[in-house]
Order: sequence, then C-alpha cells, then structure tokens
Amino acid sequence: MPMPNTDHLEWLETWYQEQCNGEWEHSHGVHLDTLDESGWQLTINLTGTSAEHIAPRKLAFDSPAGDWITCTLAGGRFEGSGDPRKLEQIIGVFRRWVDAPAASRP
Repeated sequence: MPMPNTDHLEWLETWYQEQCNGEWEHSHGVHLDTLDESGWQLTINLTGTSAEHIAPRKLAFDSPAGDWITCTLAGGRFEGSGDPRKLEQIIGVFRRWVDAPAASRP
C-alpha cells in the first residue's frame, strides 16, 4: 500500500503503529541506535508484520569520503546502517522495500 507522503520518518511512524497489536511491539519492534564510528543503525524485526515475507535484498555504497550506507533484508529482519547524514535514506530504503509490489515477495 504505497503512501503518497514523502516524509520517510512520518511513514515509519505510521507503519510502526499499524504493526502494533499488543504483542509485536513488546518482543520485536523497531530499534534505532548510533554507531561508534559515527552513524546510524536501524533494526526492524519483521516477524509477525505485513512485511514478514519480503524476499531478501541488499544495498551497499561506500566512498573514501566517508559517505556510506548498507541495508539488508533477510530472515525476517531489516538492518540498515549509514553515516550520520543517512538516517532518512535508510528509512527510505526500508519504505521502498516494504512498499514494493507483492510480486517481488516469495
């Protein structure tokens, strides 16, 4: 269900709220943290969500200037990390993968 909203953080808030069922948010949920090497780490356990069966995917970019992002989706888990300016892009990658047509799911 693609949303016309271009604000990735607002989209993530809505997606999270839609997954909350009284149990999922207590044992799985969304985790955002900072990295020792100056950056962001976003981890989302997809077990029990509408995105649980999305096919595995990976994206990685790294430049010598310290511009980097890595996102993976496998085993019912999304993990995204990137430099300090990549949080919105990490959420955007997750959003694109979740909003992908059902045909790309197993």
